Amino acid sequence: MRRRICEAAVARLAAEGYHRTSIAKVVAASGVSTGALQHHFPTKLDLTAAVAEFLLARSVRYFARINAETEGAGLGQALQRSWIDQFKTTDYEALLQILVAARTDPDLKARVAPALEGWRAAMERELAALHPEGATRREVETTLTISRAMMTGLLVHDDLIGDDRRVAHVLDAWRRIAAP
Repeated sequence: MRRRICEAAVARLAAEGYHRTSIAKVVAASGVSTGALQHHFPTKLDLTAAVAEFLLARSVRYFARINAETEGAGLGQALQRSWIDQFKTTDYEALLQILVAARTDPDLKARVAPALEGWRAAMERELAALHPEGATRREVETTLTISRAMMTGLLVHDDLIGDDRRVAHVLDAWRRIAAP
């Protein structure tokens, strides 16, 4: 039931944004009663925080699977797959809506920040396996931060205006820089 509600909330957040997503819209999308939803998530804040945790955990599981599937292919291959399979999805659109809202909503920020920190630590562990031997923790952290910021920026700006060639060029250049 919780997963079904979270999936419905992801769809609503991606389609309508944080401020236009309501408990009533998630109820309608999930097919559960208001009482059932509020049993699991008493407030929109509770639901939104749970959705962020759900999406961040799914992201880590995805990246661990990619590492296993592309064993030996390295960081460049993982970055390419991440753009296609993670950043260009409703999951990331929904997460982006939550993160933007958390910038100005202190209660949401307080609820989401620990999950985001846990995600970052888990992703750094996953990325460490893709870096050449001897890479320092700071190099891994920096690669993750630049990759996340660059891909988010590409999604919000270049992909929004439909410049697929530019996006492909920038991703290819970053793969060459990050994973020579």
